Order: sequence, then structure tokens, then C-alpha cells
Amino acid sequence: MTKFSIITVVWNDCVGVTRTMQSIFSQTYQNYEVIVQDGASTDGTSEMLKSFGGWIDSLVIEDDDGIYDAMNRATMRATGDYLVFMNAADFFINPRVLEEVAAAINPEEDDIFIGQAFRDEDGGLQKYRPKDQFWAGSTFDHQASFIRRELMQELKYDTRYKISGDLHFFTRARLQGARYRYEDLPIVRKPFAVGASASFVSRIHDRLSMLDEAWGDQYPVRDMIAKEMRNYAARTFDISIDRFAGMSIEEMLELFELWENRLVSPAA
Repeated sequence: MTKFSIITVVWNDCVGVTRTMQSIFSQTYQNYEVIVQDGASTDGTSEMLKSFGGWIDSLVIEDDDGIYDAMNRATMRATGDYLVFMNAADFFINPRVLEEVAAAINPEEDDIFIGQAFRDEDGGLQKYRPKDQFWAGSTFDHQASFIRRELMQELKYDTRYKISGDLHFFTRARLQGARYRYEDLPIVRKPFAVGASASFVSRIHDRLSMLDEAWGDQYPVRDMIAKEMRNYAARTFDISIDRFAGMSIEEMLELFELWENRLVSPAA
């Protein structure tokens, strides 16, 4: 019987993590453990988590060096067959999620089992790039994936990445030969607006360096990212895409960074 380790990372989000815990405790499938890593919250979150008592199997409250460091710390306490990260404000889309995943997953073959994520803002299905374009970026949602515990504990998240540590992990796992399985199974509903303020330039820097190193000699990584950058700029800044014709990625990044800085700190 497959055992799941549900990992929740939180800092100062009493309302969000309560919602997350409620969705976990309502699951019809009972072979799971709850592991919570609280980054020493100061808003009452820590006290609220303590009040759950034995409903939480492992609760640690301590300072950390960011979300990926916190997830690594929690990961090392896991004992389940598969791990799923359900961070504060994320929640299972219905009480049968674990039951349905347990029935569908094949522990003999699946290293990473992937379902669907839905936007909390409007209830819509969050779409990702086709799964055969893994070399260009994310093809699924982090919180909709179940990861074999041994694989997660071996590779961990690289804490040098502040934005794309999950993509970096999944890239390394694929390079190591991890077996991925995609299913149209609803898993999570989450607020996608949270964290959306992360700089587009910073995200591109992260993706470009890791993906070009991993797949650049096999796939047109730079061409794909350059195309996406042109489309992003034309859509976001309402500028003709022809404006960027012939510009290198580095030239576009320099220009985008200038624009972003002006948006954050407009001239008086």
C-alpha cells in the first residue's frame, strides 16, 4: 500500500496553511504522513500549527535560507514512498486525490507521477508546454507531482536557485534517467498569482543557464527561449515583435532589465 509524504512549507500565512491542512486531513486515503516546515513565523502561524497536535506527524519551526532550503529540510524527514509538496495556500482539489493517485501510480515504474493543477484565481486548468518540450522549461506543476522519496532525498533542491530550483531538480532527475508519467488527474488548486512578481529577467537567467547546459547540444534551447522572450515583450510592453528581430538573448535581457528597473523605480 503506497505511503505518501505530504510536505508543507510555510512562513507567516496562518490562513493559507490552515486551508492546506484542512484539504490534507479530509483525504479519504489514509496512508500518508504530514510534514510541516515553518520558517519561524511571527504572525501566529506557528501556534496554530502546534494546535493540530498529532494530526501533523512532523512539525519543525526554525529559520531557513529560503523556500528550497526549507523543502530540503522537510524532505529529509520523509518516510513515504512518494513525496508531494503542498505548500501554504495550496490544497488538494478534492478529498479523493490521494486515493486516485494510489490507484493509478505504479511503484515499479513511476519515479515521478504527474497530474493537473488548477488556478485558484478562476478555477481554470493551468496549461504548460507539451511534455516533449521538457528541454525548454516546465511541462507540469510542481505541486501536481509525486516524487519517489529516494530520488528526492538523493538529489534535493539546489539552493543556489531562488526561483527555478524545482525546474533544476526535475531537469537533473531526467538527466539521471528518472521515469516520468503524465496523467489527466486533477491534483491541486493553488494561487498562481503568489510569486508572480519575480523578475522575468531573473527567471530567464535561471532557465537559460540550466537548460542550455543540460540540453543545448541536443535541442534548440536558445532559439526557443529567444522566441518566447520576443513574444513576451510584444505582449507585455505592446511593442511590435519586429523591434526585437536580430537581437540576441543577451541584448534582449539587457533591454528588459532596463525596462523592469524603470517600472519598479520610475523617474520622478
